[in-house]
Amino acid sequence: MKAKGYYYTTRDLLLMAALAALGGISSTYINFIGDFFQSFLGFAGTTQWAAGLHVLWLVLAVGLTKKAGAGTITGILKGGVELFSGNTHGLLVVLVDLVAGVIVDLGVLPFRRKDHWTVYALAGGLASASNVLVFQLFAAIPADILTFGLIGLIALVAFISGVIFAGLLGSGILVTLRKSGVVKDQPVQPLGKNTRWALLTSAVLLVGGLFGFLKFSQTGGGAVTITGAVQAPYTFSPHQTEIAQRLVTSNVNGLSRSYKGYPLTGILGEAVPEENAELVLLKASDGYVFFISFEELESNPGIVLQAQGRKDQVAFNIAGPESKKAWVNGVQEIEVVQSTPLMIQIQEELLTFTPSEWVEDMDSTTLDLGSGPVKVQGVPVGIVLESLAPGLDDDLQVLFESADGNQLRYRLEALRKEDGIRIFVNLSQGEVSYTLADLDGEVFLSALERIEIP
Repeated sequence: MKAKGYYYTTRDLLLMAALAALGGISSTYINFIGDFFQSFLGFAGTTQWAAGLHVLWLVLAVGLTKKAGAGTITGILKGGVELFSGNTHGLLVVLVDLVAGVIVDLGVLPFRRKDHWTVYALAGGLASASNVLVFQLFAAIPADILTFGLIGLIALVAFISGVIFAGLLGSGILVTLRKSGVVKDQPVQPLGKNTRWALLTSAVLLVGGLFGFLKFSQTGGGAVTITGAVQAPYTFSPHQTEIAQRLVTSNVNGLSRSYKGYPLTGILGEAVPEENAELVLLKASDGYVFFISFEELESNPGIVLQAQGRKDQVAFNIAGPESKKAWVNGVQEIEVVQSTPLMIQIQEELLTFTPSEWVEDMDSTTLDLGSGPVKVQGVPVGIVLESLAPGLDDDLQVLFESADGNQLRYRLEALRKEDGIRIFVNLSQGEVSYTLADLDGEVFLSALERIEIP
């Protein structure tokens, strides 16, 4: 007998948790597919063709539980899964999923007793389009107002994706599950006045609180410190520099934007980088970290440090890099790093792994390397080896050796099948070190020095 006084049953909570876990994990791979289509087709909105697949799980949660608020709770849990699995957007991804969940709940609420595909289609479309708008609220503000027309076009692509993949597909899955007997159809839970106001108030407070926290975390102290492998470390401030701002136009995800900012090459030039400096590490206020190579800085003069805000509350964003992962918001520190390539010997040939060549294949996770958890970027070992020496026999043994002499061996076949085993790049104190670990945070060799295939 169901206990009275509890709006969500144990079944409801387990369903929401399971759907959030599935959605959070699948979102990583959906993003990979979206990035592939973007690189292949290269026009605005390409990455949003699958936006509805991110919202599908929220629609299923509402449809299976028949409870208002299920979308919001599932959105929070899904965002948490993505955050802790190393999503490059950091805490922002939680807000994106939370807003989508609230919109699904609100979209279905007036039609809860109808349970028709059109209801799910509309809710799914609006929730999918919301991710574009939320991301734009935290993106650097474009100087060209015409950009907003393209933003609207991208939001339309996301809406259509939500109608198809979240609404129609979600409704079809719900009908199939009920007819097959996998799940029992649930009666619509009566929604009392107190419950309705409690859910609405909670949703508003959650969205508002997280939005405010993210906006506050992006406010800076009016300066960025330049450290690492430089001869003259200093603190950059717009009020204490003679470097002139530059208006540049960059293209990201097929969207052309104009930005005004301080050339990053000029800012680093004031610090006088060491001769063998190769990477520039960008550290944000929310803990997000990524890097740009000096090679890209030389070939792409459009990379700028954009200042937003007034006086001591100025926040800084990086705009213009080729990789969207390097468009870092809320930059607090820029560290110049001396790069040491990882040696890879494949039979008689001596090769190297250079981090700057693998930016697009990297994903982040948090590892404890002895001095506390740090967020690092890593690329699958199997992809690296296949690129350097394609067509090798699956039965070959791959030897990994650390600086202290510890060794590990894997069959090449296992590395090709398991993309979680990665070479992670640890950039700290002006130097580069490598770690063999997996995306779950397990460290195998903390000071990887050499890879060999005899």
